[in-house]
Amino acid sequence: MTTKQRNLLIFCGVMLVIWMMSRAVSSQHQAQMRHEQAMRAAALQRQRQAQKPAPAPPPPPPAVKTAPAVSNTPSKFAGVWRGRAAIENRGICNLRLELTDSGENKFTGYSLFTCVNTNPLMAQKDKNNQKTALINRLDPDSAILTGKLQDGAIHFTSEKNIGTDINGCAVTSFTLTPFGADRLAAEWQAGDCKGGNMLLGRARN
Repeated sequence: MTTKQRNLLIFCGVMLVIWMMSRAVSSQHQAQMRHEQAMRAAALQRQRQAQKPAPAPPPPPPAVKTAPAVSNTPSKFAGVWRGRAAIENRGICNLRLELTDSGENKFTGYSLFTCVNTNPLMAQKDKNNQKTALINRLDPDSAILTGKLQDGAIHFTSEKNIGTDINGCAVTSFTLTPFGADRLAAEWQAGDCKGGNMLLGRARN
């Protein structure tokens, strides 16, 4: 091999090495660029996701309407009450009063009033009067009352009167006030006639 051929071979070898090195550098550069592009794309995607508004929470389930609690505690006034007292011009009288609780501090009452002639208590015209005695005992004056609890007492007014007493009087208003542990103080008015009062106890039957 001549000197010229040897030099040409060396030159070609050098050029091949330079070309291969440039290819390697170019490939590495391209790989680095692709990596940087991927990193920038991922960062941009994360930024876009961060800027998206958070999804609205689901609406709460509709409220379930429940019926108001009903108290099982019976009213301390409801029930049947009885009393007995000596009343001028009537004799020995018995009062039966039935009360029902209508709710919201409202009550309905049903009164039944009967008397037995007792001469010391009767007007002169009614003493030993058999007719008056019979009417006094067997023809009671009754009333349907409606009232409301106020200031610890029930204040009634008469809605309907059934009969009158032997003097032609009928109850027009009625007040019941708690008295002691298990009694009621009853006070009533009878229009232009004289009213009265009596202590009532809860009936056992």
